Amino acid sequence: MWLAYVRTLVFYVFFYGPFTIGWATFCALFAYLLPYRWRYHFVIGTWAKATVFASRWILGIRYRITGAEHLQSDVGVIVSNHQSAWETFFLQRLFKPQTQVVKKSLLKIPFFGWTFALLKPIAIDRSNRKGAMAQILEQGVPRLHEGIYVLIFPEGTRAEPHSLLPFQRGGAVLAKAAEVPIIAVTHNSGDYWLNKRFVKLPGTIDVIIHPPLYLTDMAPAAAMKEVQQMIGDGLVAIHQQNRAVTEPGQSAPAS
Repeated sequence: MWLAYVRTLVFYVFFYGPFTIGWATFCALFAYLLPYRWRYHFVIGTWAKATVFASRWILGIRYRITGAEHLQSDVGVIVSNHQSAWETFFLQRLFKPQTQVVKKSLLKIPFFGWTFALLKPIAIDRSNRKGAMAQILEQGVPRLHEGIYVLIFPEGTRAEPHSLLPFQRGGAVLAKAAEVPIIAVTHNSGDYWLNKRFVKLPGTIDVIIHPPLYLTDMAPAAAMKEVQQMIGDGLVAIHQQNRAVTEPGQSAPAS
C-alpha cells in the first residue's frame, strides 16, 4: 500500500496539479484563435490524453473497453455512472468533441475557467433548480446539432463502487428534444480511483459502451429507467467478472 501512496503523491505533486494549471494558463493566452474543433482537440484532447497516460504509468491504472464498436454511433447524450474524477477526463478521450454540464461559477476561475469557457460548456446556475433544465435544453440542443457530444452524470454526485444513486431524467429530456440517442456507459473506476481517499490503487478499470438508445417513441422517464437498468446490469457483470478472476479455479466470462 505504501507504494500506492508514493505513486499518488508523485501523480498529484509532479504531474496533475502543475500540468493542469500550466496547460490551462498556456491555452488561455491563444486557444481562442483556433476554430472550435481544433481548439477542443488541442486543449482538452491533449490534457485528457496526457492525464490518462500519467494515470497508467504513474498510478498503474489501466482500462479495458467492451462495446467499442458503439463509439461509431451517431452523436448523442452520454449518460454514465459517476464514481470518481477518472471518468471525467477518460470519457473525453472516447467521445470527441464533447461538452459537459458545469456550474456557471466554474468559468470565473482565472485561466482555468477562462480556458474552459472556450470549449462551449453548458454552464448553468445550480441555485436555480427550476431553471436548470431549461438552461440545459437551451444550450445543449444546439451543441448536439453542431455534432458535439453532451456528457451527463444523472446521479448528480459520486456513488460508491458497485452501487447506483437514483437517476435524474435530464439526459433523456435533452436527447428527446434534440432527437439524438442516449449512449449509456458503465465503469468501475471507484474500485481504483478511490473517491474518499487520497491514495489511488493500481488495477484495470472496465468500461462498457452500451448500444445507443433512440427515444423515437419513448417518454424520457421510461428511457432513463431503461438506461439505469443497462448501467446497473453492466456494474453487476463487471463485478462478477472480476470476482471470478480472483477466485481460484475460475475464469472470467467472455465479454
